[in-house]
Amino acid sequence: MGAVLGWQRPAGLVAALALLLPPLRAQPWAPGQEPPPLPSATPAEARALESLRRSDSGPQLRRRYLDAAHALLQRFWATRQQPRLLLAGDAAQGCGVREVREPMAYYCPASNEIAMAINLRRSVRSARGRSDRELLLLDLAVLAHEWGHHVNREQGRGPYSGGMGFTVRQEELAADWRTGTFWGWLLSHGVVGVDDFTQTANLLFEMGDYERITPQHHGYPKDRFEALTRGLASQVAVGQRLGAWSVDSREAFSRPLPTTGAGAAGSQRVYAVRRFEIDRSKQIATNLIGGLLGAASCVWGSQQQCLGMALEQGKGRAEGTYTSRTLTLDCASGRFDISDDDYGPQPLSRDGKGQAAVIAARDCPAAAAAPGAP
Repeated sequence: MGAVLGWQRPAGLVAALALLLPPLRAQPWAPGQEPPPLPSATPAEARALESLRRSDSGPQLRRRYLDAAHALLQRFWATRQQPRLLLAGDAAQGCGVREVREPMAYYCPASNEIAMAINLRRSVRSARGRSDRELLLLDLAVLAHEWGHHVNREQGRGPYSGGMGFTVRQEELAADWRTGTFWGWLLSHGVVGVDDFTQTANLLFEMGDYERITPQHHGYPKDRFEALTRGLASQVAVGQRLGAWSVDSREAFSRPLPTTGAGAAGSQRVYAVRRFEIDRSKQIATNLIGGLLGAASCVWGSQQQCLGMALEQGKGRAEGTYTSRTLTLDCASGRFDISDDDYGPQPLSRDGKGQAAVIAARDCPAAAAAPGAP
């Protein structure tokens, strides 16, 4: 049976199928380096894809969109072969699958097929409440990830080569990295916006798992997010302008807002910001309760119950997402404040994301010498 490379089962996207890695071709760049620019696809082709998503309608829009995205990804990566794209109901030829059914999203190297048979709205929290057109962008993220497996096979896993010992985690993170590279290219050419990318990042974080002791471990949520943003950084630089937005870091973007009142004539500046933040409160509570139940099972339950609870320990999920907040910066005092958090104005050095200091250095350099500045 060939390899089936796809999304992890805990998110409800893939049937439980075996993973056996086929040999990979030697990578064309040194380990740890990012890939060279890819000139095969043009921004005009990418804009045509986005125009299809925004303006087309009628039946089979998802199929037409995915077909066009599939062709764009082949030109972007300039691969020797183009995998066959399969949707729900299509006949499959490899990896033990005869008919593609929901919920399946995988790449099969043996038959060179990519399957896209998922309903993201039902499968993942970050897709709920999205319109059909918004969901197409998340479909594009999944398709780009599956394409990443195909490119890994042809061109290597880049910074996730991992030496001689292969793991499923390395393969999956390399596919996430390639997803970020493709999305960074779209973002840098203005094909998609900052909020479009942040939805993709939220999805990748949610797809991470905590199955560390199993061979199917795809990578922790933070691992997958960092692989995506590492790919992004190969196409988008810190300080770059993306329309009205500025790239402050791989995890933060900002856009200036009009300042009214006393701030308009003074040193105060206001920004809309997107910041990736991880909330571990539910994860801690879940693991604490699980630990208590596990201890009780081992004391009063059977050996099987005790073993089962032990395998579940440490699997409480953190919630990671790009938040939409307002950052207020006082250039005179070198202090900042983030809306909707538990803190008042603080020195620039207290911003764990480093975003406030980056904005201050860019828009009010004098703040760098203010008290409390780094």
